[in-house]
Amino acid sequence: MRQTALQDIEKLEDSLWAAADNLRANAKLSSSEYCMPVLGIIFLRHATNRFDEANIQITE
Repeated sequence: MRQTALQDIEKLEDSLWAAADNLRANAKLSSSEYCMPVLGIIFLRHATNRFDEANIQITE
């Protein structure tokens, strides 16, 4: 994976974490109301990890 693509993913992940923190702290929402953005972040991380593992296996 190119370094710029990895940096873009990391920026996106940081942005999503910041949005989730903002929702938790400032939106006065219950956890059931902001769980979907947080679950999206968890899924993104999982998908990135799976992609990285597959990419390594393919390029070997």
